[in-house]
This record gives sequence, structure tokens and C-alpha cells, in this order.
Amino acid sequence: MLFDLQSPRRRRVVQVVFGGLAVIFAISFVFLGVGTGGGGFSFSDLFGGGGGSSSTAFDSDIKAAEARVAANPNDTVALGNLVRLHYSAANSNTSSSGAPTSDGVQHLREAADAWNKYVKAGNGNIAPAVAVYALNVFDLLARVDFSQARTDTSTAEALTDVNAAVDDWKSAAQAQQARIEKQPKSVNANSYLTLAQYLYLAGDTKGGDRAAARAKTAKGGSPASVQGQIKQFMQLGQQLQAAIKQLTKQQQQTPGAGGATGGGATGGGANPLNGLGTGGL
Repeated sequence: MLFDLQSPRRRRVVQVVFGGLAVIFAISFVFLGVGTGGGGFSFSDLFGGGGGSSSTAFDSDIKAAEARVAANPNDTVALGNLVRLHYSAANSNTSSSGAPTSDGVQHLREAADAWNKYVKAGNGNIAPAVAVYALNVFDLLARVDFSQARTDTSTAEALTDVNAAVDDWKSAAQAQQARIEKQPKSVNANSYLTLAQYLYLAGDTKGGDRAAARAKTAKGGSPASVQGQIKQFMQLGQQLQAAIKQLTKQQQQTPGAGGATGGGATGGGANPLNGLGTGGL
């Protein structure tokens, strides 16, 4: 079923939340430098201009690392290399607009899978260099999944993709937390602002509050300068979670919601996320 926009309150909640996401992403990625660490994509690199590219230069190294993992699933060095290699391969598979191609997105998802295995195999002992790549991976995946949610034509599909974006933000927060813990001398206010942003978007309000408090006292921070940014992230995270709950309720009330597609694309109105152009994030 297409989004039911007959309820003015429901329509306003969803549109405000996702419209807010578009605005806050633009602010956060410019001022906090999210997604630019460790030689990764910058925001303009991802959705800016530039010629398309496709490369298989990393294939042999990826296969070698995969062979090592197959022989020893707890080989954290090989798993860390897979995070880096798949991310680098994604960076080499972009469209003419600079966005990752389908192959690039697949590499990002494989990098995410390698990261999850890496964290488990190392019992949480995370190398900062690997965390940098993971941060960029999940930052990009969150944008990809959120962008997909905008174009979905059913409530069920949109919920799946928005929840995937939330999971991406959780993993990005995990990677950022590891960077902070492992490199305390390089930590500043922006380090905690970035962490707070991901935690709020992931629905972890208490964790976001703790990171926000640290941002106010960290190097380069002040209560006045931090508060404005934190307020936006916190409110947006709360609104996003409220919208997800509302859409979940809407799906449950949809006839045939238990089916494979969560109901057909019939009735209702247009996807309220449609029209939020990717370049406007």
C-alpha cells in the first residue's frame, strides 16, 4: 500500500522528519567533517560532479583476504583488510555524478559485513585505522539506504530501508566511539559532535546526550557553540523515531501487511520522501 496521507498529522510528521534529515545532513557533513576521515569520500565527492569510474584493481587482494578468512574466520588482520579493500573498491566504482554504482554499493555492504565479523573476532579490540574506514562505509550506506527510502512506493519497503539507515548510523557511532577511545590525544569537540549526531539518529538519546556533554568541554568546544548543533540532532532523532513508529503502526493496520511485500502498491498517496533530491542532502 502506498503511503496513507489522509491524516494531516501523519503527513506532517513524516514530511517534517525526512525534510529535516535533508537539511541536517547538509549542515552536519559540512561543519562536522563527517565522512571525510581516513582518505574516504567527502560529501561533495559522493554526490558532486566528476567522471564515472569502475575498477577491478582490488579484486585479487580481496580474494586473497577472503581466502585467509576462510582458513581462519578469526583473522582480524584479514578482516580489517577486507573492510579497507571493499571500501576502496567502492570508491573506484562510481557513476558520472560521483555516487556509488550498484557494484560500489555491494562493496560497501561487503565492507560492512567484514566490519561486523572483525568486531566480533577481536572482541571489540578495534584498530583506529580500520575504524576510520568503517565510519566512512556506514556513513555512506546510511545515505544510500535513506535515499532509497525516499523513492520506495510502499510503507513496508520504506520502513525496511529507513531501519537499515538507522542500523548504519548505529555502526557508524560504534566506529566513531572506537576512534575516540583509541586516539584520545586527537579528540576534540567535533569528535564528540560527530558521535552525538550518529547516536541521536540511531535513536540512542542517552548516548547522544553523553557525547554532547563531552563535546561542550572538549578541545575546541564551548556550551554555546555546541548547543545549537546538538539541539538539531537531538530533535531530529526523536522525530525520526516517532515517524518510524507511526509508519510501523500504519503498516500493521494495512490489509495484507503480513504478505511478502507488505501489501500491494494501491491506494493512499505519493511517497512523502519523494522529491528530496539526493544532491540536496
